[in-house]
Amino acid sequence: MKKAIVTGATGFIGAAFVKSLTDKGIDVVALGRKSLAEVKKSRREKLTAAKYINLDMREITSLHSRLNEISWDVGSECVFFNLAWGGITALSDLDIEAQMQNVGWSVNSLEESVAIGCSRFVQVGTMEEAFTYKYLELDHNKNNEYNRHVIYSVAKIVAKNALALKASNLNIDYIYVLHSHVMGEDDDKDSFLQVTLQKFVNGDDLIFSSGEQIFDVISLEDCVLGYNLICEKGISGQEYWVGSGDPRRLREYVERMYRLFPSGKEMQFGKLPYNDIVLSKEDFSIKNLVKHTAYKPAMSYEQAVKKLYQTLFN
Repeated sequence: MKKAIVTGATGFIGAAFVKSLTDKGIDVVALGRKSLAEVKKSRREKLTAAKYINLDMREITSLHSRLNEISWDVGSECVFFNLAWGGITALSDLDIEAQMQNVGWSVNSLEESVAIGCSRFVQVGTMEEAFTYKYLELDHNKNNEYNRHVIYSVAKIVAKNALALKASNLNIDYIYVLHSHVMGEDDDKDSFLQVTLQKFVNGDDLIFSSGEQIFDVISLEDCVLGYNLICEKGISGQEYWVGSGDPRRLREYVERMYRLFPSGKEMQFGKLPYNDIVLSKEDFSIKNLVKHTAYKPAMSYEQAVKKLYQTLFN
């Protein structure tokens, strides 16, 4: 890989990924729907070594002309890495149209990547897919479990399969990537663990479900490492999960966080219900990624928590 095009480059993961590429001397075009002036300063600084193009995914078929405007040629070893996904500020609103339009934009991205001469296309999915496959197997006349992100992840699954079918007829490598929950600096989403850390620091009441459900967390740095290895060593047609390789009960993650930032309040597990799908450790398996790329996570959960703390409270 000598060059890369990255969509969704202004996001938490996208900006860090772009910086990791440019730090290695890779020539990167970063795409985002916001103007640079609108991008969060900490993320904008990670994009300084890349060529930034303000381009909404609705306009992705005009990418070739935008590249011509800046005289940028893809060369012979360019990876198109598709992180962009619209509508993610309202994952739980069941807006099927908003989610499904992303499928078309993803396919348009694949076709555009072929037209401009990219050699590899990488599509990023979501860990919610693991819940959704199990959710769709339920007898909904007897089960009322509800995965609040099911429409979002169903759209991701549709995109994955549509891209695989399309890529098989085009001269381009295609790889699908999923990852565990990512934690680190500059994360501004209200995830369960982020909210829990805020409760510890603020001295709020600590009331949880049993926490027995299996979960997995990786640092932002390890997620980006996995992305890099997949671009360089991943095998076309494969699906890779980027994770820690050591999934645990959610309760253990909470307890380890508490040891770093004890609040003095008692943690009360089992006080809230948990009615969602339960995953297994196998659902978070990184065996395929390790086999093909020799991926090895380098940062501990505790280090990632400390980086998140610095973002939230410094």
